[in-house]
Amino acid sequence: MTSNIDRLLLLPRYASDGIGAIKPGFERIEALLGGMGHPQHQFQVALVAGTNGKGSTASMMAACLTAAGFRTALHTSPHLLHVSERMRVDGKAPPDAWLEQACGRYFDLFETVGASFFEATLALSLLWFADQGATHAVVEVGLGGRLDATNVLPAAVSVITGIALDHTDILGDTITKIALEKAGIIKPGKAVIVGKMPPDAVQAISNAAATKDAPVLIAEHLVSVQPQADGRLRIRLEDEYVENVTIGLLGSHQLGNAAVAICSVRAWLPSVGFPSIKQGLEHVQRLTGLRGRAEVLHTDPLLMVDVAHNPDAIATAVAAFKQARSGSFVPVVIIGLLADKDAIEIGRELASTEMEVWTVPTEGARGLGSENLSELLTSVGASVSQSFKSTKDAVRQARSASKDCLVCGSHLVVMEAIGPSGL
Repeated sequence: MTSNIDRLLLLPRYASDGIGAIKPGFERIEALLGGMGHPQHQFQVALVAGTNGKGSTASMMAACLTAAGFRTALHTSPHLLHVSERMRVDGKAPPDAWLEQACGRYFDLFETVGASFFEATLALSLLWFADQGATHAVVEVGLGGRLDATNVLPAAVSVITGIALDHTDILGDTITKIALEKAGIIKPGKAVIVGKMPPDAVQAISNAAATKDAPVLIAEHLVSVQPQADGRLRIRLEDEYVENVTIGLLGSHQLGNAAVAICSVRAWLPSVGFPSIKQGLEHVQRLTGLRGRAEVLHTDPLLMVDVAHNPDAIATAVAAFKQARSGSFVPVVIIGLLADKDAIEIGRELASTEMEVWTVPTEGARGLGSENLSELLTSVGASVSQSFKSTKDAVRQARSASKDCLVCGSHLVVMEAIGPSGL
C-alpha cells in the first residue's frame, strides 16, 4: 500500500519533472495555508535567497537563534535523503508518523488546488513549525524570489546571499535580471541584507529596495570575519567583537556566508549576543542538521561531498576540497549535472584544477547522461578519464583505489554518495 509520504513525493517536482513542475504565483500556497489555519502567522520569518550560499547562510542564522534560546525553525530545499529534512525545529525534523498523518489529512487539499511538491512541502514545513511552537523561522527561497511560493510569507528581514548566472532559462540571462528576481522578496520598510556580489547586482537590489523604502545593509561593510594566525577567526560588528571562533563548515567561502548570517541575525534580532553567534557558527551542523556542504564523509582517503552545481559554487567546493586534502595521489572529482546547468563553464573551472574528473549520470526530465556530460567537459579541457553508470560505482572505485575524492553537482548525485548504497 502506498504511504501518504510516497504520494507526496509523486507531486510535480522540478528536480525530476523539469520546468513543467514550476507553478509561479501565490494562489495555491495561499489556499494551502488557509486550509491549514494560516500557520505562518504563528512566528516571525526571515527569507533567504541567492544563487549560492543560501542554504549555508540560512543554517548559520538558524543555529545562532537556537543557540540564543529561540525556538527556531528552518526550511531548506531540496532534501538529500528524506523529505523531512526540509522542515526542522532546533535541528529536529518531524517523525515519519507526524508527516504521514499530515500528508493524509491534507492530501485532498493538495490535489484540489493543484499544488506542486515544493508548495506542499513548504506548507507542511510551516504547519510543523506552528505545531512545535516555533517563535522564529528561517526560510530558504526555492527558485528566484519574486514568484517563489516562499514570497507569500511576511518576512521581517530579507537576505540575498549572492548573485551568479544560474537557472538563466527561468530567471534571466544577465546578472541584473537575476538580481531583480531575487530582489522580489524585499518587503516594504523591512531591511534587506546583501552578500558579496557583482556591482550591477548590488545596484539592481538597491534600486528595488528604494521603491519599497527598505534599508539595504551590505554585510561585508558591516561585519568583519578575519582569520588569525592560529586559523581561528576574529569577528567584528561595529564596536563589538569576538575571537577564537571556528565555523563548523569547511571552506574559506563560508567566511562570507558567516558575515551575511551575522548581519542578518543582528538586523532581525539585535538582542542576540556574540556568545550565541559564536556557538551557532561553531555547531551549525549539530544545531540545524545541515548536510552536503563541503561535508567530509570519510578520511584517508578523503571523501567530501558538496551540492555545488554552478561554476562559482564548483570553484569554492574545489578550494575547500584542496584545503582538506593531505594525500599525494592525484585527486578525483566525481560530478553529475542536470541538463540545464552550465556544463561548459563548469568544465573550464575543472580544467584549471589539474584534477582527474569522473562523470556520473542524473535521472529524470532534467537528467544528463554521464557520456554526454563527459563530452561537454572534455570539450573545454577538463581531464575526464572515466564515465560511470552510477555515483555508487564511481565512489566505490575511488575508495578502492585510495583516491581522495570530491563528489559534487546535482543534489541527486550527492544524495547517492551519502546514502548507504553510495559507500
